[in-house]
Amino acid sequence: MITRDQAETMVTMPANRDRFRGSTIMKVKLLRALARCIAALAVGAALFLVSAASRQEHTTNSHVQKGRAAFYSPALEGHKTACGGRYVASELTTAHRSLPCGTRVRITNTKNGKSVEATVNDWGPTSRNRIVDVSRAVAEKLDFVKQGTTTVKIEIVQ
Repeated sequence: MITRDQAETMVTMPANRDRFRGSTIMKVKLLRALARCIAALAVGAALFLVSAASRQEHTTNSHVQKGRAAFYSPALEGHKTACGGRYVASELTTAHRSLPCGTRVRITNTKNGKSVEATVNDWGPTSRNRIVDVSRAVAEKLDFVKQGTTTVKIEIVQ
């Protein structure tokens, strides 16, 4: 690989000027472009790691979360979940963005105080306005089927 100093020396040498000028300038331009790409990748990787670390910290340090919940559409019955199983509306399951598959959580409807334990079996919700999506069985136990969404408190049980 040619350094910038070597490239400038080659360009300024009268005997080599015509022979190496085009290729040397091209190499310098390519090296600069490569350096910019590497810097961009490093910044992107650092942002990804910070994001992942903050997401993990949020999950492990905060045992209680509060936010909106909605329940799955009946059209999703039988679809594959992120954990490898199938969505069954009659099971007590939930989708959460950062909790691992199999985590047991207690979900409490803050409007009426009803609560139920459910198992995380999917990744979600896709809407940033909600912290969980739940199965229809969970929504029925929490008594928010008619409203469609409600405010909940989530606590990790296991």
